[in-house]
Amino acid sequence: MKISFVLDRSTASCFKLAGVKDVYPVESADEAGKKISELLKDQEMLAILVVDHLFNQIPDLAERTEKRTYPLITSIAGTKGPAPVRTDPLAELIRRKVGIEVKW
Repeated sequence: MKISFVLDRSTASCFKLAGVKDVYPVESADEAGKKISELLKDQEMLAILVVDHLFNQIPDLAERTEKRTYPLITSIAGTKGPAPVRTDPLAELIRRKVGIEVKW
């Protein structure tokens, strides 16, 4: 099983320095969407973590995560901190998959 990271260049550099192997630096949300599509084809993929400012800009990502059990696709904060979002993507994923609304 593999976990991959789709990140902006500065965040990707930090993860690579920490020894993470499956790190894919991208420049735009369009490029991130293409890389995620490619990673979804890998049967060994367990999770894809995407830097949040790109995650929020990929329009059909919620639909792609909704229809799949694996891999889990979720966002993480980048080097500039978390991007402002209207909803928490992890809480939204739990609500769609399990039917329980999580509040923190």
